[in-house]
Amino acid sequence: MNVNGKPAKFSVDIPRRCQMPIDELWPLISEKRDDGSLPLNASFLLAISTPMINLPIERIWKPEMGHAVGHLNDGVLSGRLAGAMRENIANHPISQAPFYQPDVWRYHYLPKGTGLPDLSQGGLPADVGAALESPAGLPAGAALTAALFCKILRNGLAHGGVLYLDEHGRSTPGAPVRAFCFVSTKEND
Repeated sequence: MNVNGKPAKFSVDIPRRCQMPIDELWPLISEKRDDGSLPLNASFLLAISTPMINLPIERIWKPEMGHAVGHLNDGVLSGRLAGAMRENIANHPISQAPFYQPDVWRYHYLPKGTGLPDLSQGGLPADVGAALESPAGLPAGAALTAALFCKILRNGLAHGGVLYLDEHGRSTPGAPVRAFCFVSTKEND
């Protein structure tokens, strides 16, 4: 892959290019900073993962599924990749996808409406955190369709619906980040 200049296959080359600074800078970013503050690895991953995830979904998967106008259809540049995305990001449970990691993804549905909390003010509400940590959280995450899973991930990244969580699954200011919470108003496929 030529990393100089314009990418030949935008939604394929940009994620590959984004992986390069992760590989090269991760040890440095993961160190405690000179001023004693926590490492910036969570912020770095959040920033760099957005184009890595959103570009292929927007420019390959969505056109393949008929969800987008075809003026940015990179699927025509790699039929093999387009086919793999169509097959793996479908209406089967995410637990059947090759990129699924067991015992990692949790899910909780909270209906839209006046009861939807302002996450920017108080972070993850205790009842939502408890629901995610409950015995139902992991099976609910595994049962999501791969398509809905990717839509939630894409929407969270694209619209700022991301919360940093500590080791207890709470959004505690100043605590080391151990996980992300992706928030989306997507209800179904």
